[in-house]
Amino acid sequence: MKQRIDIFIFADALGWAIASRRRFAENLLPVRNKCETLLGYSSTCDPTILTGAVPSDHGHFSFFIKAPSESPFSNLRPFGILPEIVAGHHRVRNKVSKFIARRQGYTGYFQLYSVPFSKLPYLDYSEKKDIYEPGGITGGQTTIFEHWQKSGKPWVRSDWRLSDPENIAHARAEIEKGQVELIYLFTAKLDAVMHKYGVDHPEVDAAFDQFEKNLQSLADLASRHYRDVRIHLFSDHGMADVHVCSDLLPRWNKLGLKYGRDYIAVWDSTMARFWFSDETSRTTATAWLAAQPDGEILTDERLAGYGCLFPDRKYGELFYLLPSGSLFVPSFLNQRKVTAMHGYAPEHPDSAAAWMSNADTLPVRSLPGIFPVMKAASEA
Repeated sequence: MKQRIDIFIFADALGWAIASRRRFAENLLPVRNKCETLLGYSSTCDPTILTGAVPSDHGHFSFFIKAPSESPFSNLRPFGILPEIVAGHHRVRNKVSKFIARRQGYTGYFQLYSVPFSKLPYLDYSEKKDIYEPGGITGGQTTIFEHWQKSGKPWVRSDWRLSDPENIAHARAEIEKGQVELIYLFTAKLDAVMHKYGVDHPEVDAAFDQFEKNLQSLADLASRHYRDVRIHLFSDHGMADVHVCSDLLPRWNKLGLKYGRDYIAVWDSTMARFWFSDETSRTTATAWLAAQPDGEILTDERLAGYGCLFPDRKYGELFYLLPSGSLFVPSFLNQRKVTAMHGYAPEHPDSAAAWMSNADTLPVRSLPGIFPVMKAASEA
């Protein structure tokens, strides 16, 4: 029987507010606290979890950015004439996304979402490499898995492309062998079910109940093969019900500025990011956005405080953020309302991530603090 196993379980969108309200897994994981998240989405948070670095250092924030020169999507320009009912269909999008990923050699997560085909030739994609593999982090930082590999301890991780049942089954199989000492289990169902139904719904209740049963089952299984079973559960961000749909994009389009000539922008679900070709366009846009009641312009000081001020303005020269519970409809990521969303100001209570464990560890008060705990486990 092995002496110790550390099982690190990533639960996408398991927010502190949601977990606390549900008293989720309190008996199994009594060491628990709020974990401050980052501005942005999983594309911002996950590289920080894997490296311990903030976004401005590891270089990851949002998926779509202004193309510095030639866009990898230039050949999609003819698709811009297609009616939206055709161009926006998820089957069309998925097929085109898979074709582009193969053609460009992308190994990371890639999806065109609802970015208009007419806008894609002005854009580039940031996560071209698999961030879970060596060399996948833009800033060059080594991931926790590279540290685990150097430790000499046997370890395994999930495949983010697979379903939760498949990844849980893989973890169980490795635990059954009784050899692995470090596990990184990736789960995403809570995120998907809350996006679809909201944070409080019978389907969400069922998903949380099943997840807790899975956690207990893993703990029971591990206790039969290891003397010391340490389980650490964490998330990247929280989730909030959507109560307000902002039509800022259609209103913006009436302002008179021309996409590709005066500016380039990416409309994420909860945040719009802009680049301008001249000072006149910048001034016009800034004044107009500042007068809109939907959200707020983020200052450089605030972005710096979030660790998301990029000196090269790779991810935008101007950021406009919606308040928690609001959603751009339409946006470049969704054409219709989504029941629940994340990607709001990190300080909002609904945004906070969660840290839970059955063992005392180094304090984990924010996402960068997860990496040292995973590293320390490989050195114990």
